[in-house]
Amino acid sequence: MHKTIHVDKLTVGMEVVSLDKNWLETNILFHRFKIRSEDEILKLKENGIRMVTINVEKGQEQTPHRKEKTSDSDRLHQESNNITPEFQTLEMQTPHAVRQWSALQEKTIAVVTKSFENIRQKLSFDVLPLKEQVTQTLEMTLKNPNNNSFLLTLSEVDDESYVHSANTMVLTISLAARSGVPREDLAKWGLAALLHDIGKALIPLDVLKKPGKLTPSEWDIMKKHPQLGHSILSKSKEEVIRGLCATVCIEHHERKNGAGYPYGIDIKELNPVSRSLMVLDIYEALTAGRIYANPLSPAKTLAYLLETEIHRLDPRAIAELVRMIGVYPVGSLVELSDGRIAMVSEYKDPGTHAGQVNLLVLFSSRSKPVAEPFHITLPLIDRSSVTQTFHPRELGISPLEVFRYIEIPGPGFPEDP
Repeated sequence: MHKTIHVDKLTVGMEVVSLDKNWLETNILFHRFKIRSEDEILKLKENGIRMVTINVEKGQEQTPHRKEKTSDSDRLHQESNNITPEFQTLEMQTPHAVRQWSALQEKTIAVVTKSFENIRQKLSFDVLPLKEQVTQTLEMTLKNPNNNSFLLTLSEVDDESYVHSANTMVLTISLAARSGVPREDLAKWGLAALLHDIGKALIPLDVLKKPGKLTPSEWDIMKKHPQLGHSILSKSKEEVIRGLCATVCIEHHERKNGAGYPYGIDIKELNPVSRSLMVLDIYEALTAGRIYANPLSPAKTLAYLLETEIHRLDPRAIAELVRMIGVYPVGSLVELSDGRIAMVSEYKDPGTHAGQVNLLVLFSSRSKPVAEPFHITLPLIDRSSVTQTFHPRELGISPLEVFRYIEIPGPGFPEDP
């Protein structure tokens, strides 16, 4: 039997089964636990908890320090939900790597925004702040080899051009590092990615930000951005800007057999950076979404690349992206064969996205969130265990919530015998 009481009436030994705040509104890891100390009661109050629901035996309230008898059904319920009986809080003082990435992304977006605005206002084009952001991204990529690139596409910043440039730069550096590009060239790849859409700074805003499909004449205007960007970058005094960056800028919309624009050049004649970036350009655009299109999950985006775009792009670049991201990267929302919806939180082998995987269950069914998220571990995750995937927006999950879910520590993995 359950009873709701004021937090002031809590005593050591009582079993809490729910709180009066949503799980995301507290830093309390589990909302079902047994009170073991007065400090735990104090932490509840510090989180703004006023009312708690406790488990009491039929006909009487639970008494302090009393050892409760747990029925077999209750025990099975707890075990199946992987609920830890101890009070735990999330430590928020030390930023998670995802939060560090997010902070870096926000700074990069601000720098790109200023560069676009300077070009629109015919002011000087200062490349130094952009290079600094590339350097910081490169350092973090090498420091954190486990790729969380998908999480960066969840930004809520409105102007997609700036966000797209920042995200594509992260993807490009990550892919180049994984592909064995020499350390001294990684920053060049990143800078080329960050500047590949700089020509959009000269596209009229009513076309660039149109909340719908472009007309043929508007599309003709939009398709000029590679040439406009090339004209900007080719005037730079810096060799890497007027060289590689300008080349990638004008080439990134070319396709196999001359099917792209602006010049209809076959893909085999393009710079290797351009061939890789055009794949990442599409991946970022589809996973982040656009004004006129909802975002897709990584799995759906990779399927689109493999089924629709592989005959127009470099298949080796697509294969490398799949190896880097994985079909179900950390942060992915998957519907399991039993109907539950969970977020991929950790792979035992993050380098290959293979083997055991921890998932955080969020919904017992599409329309029914669980009372409290809990972890499960699967021996592997593939099409036999996943029926479909979702982008967080499809389920009403915000970027902040995604980051919060990712921060929940998993149960770990057993050591190999």
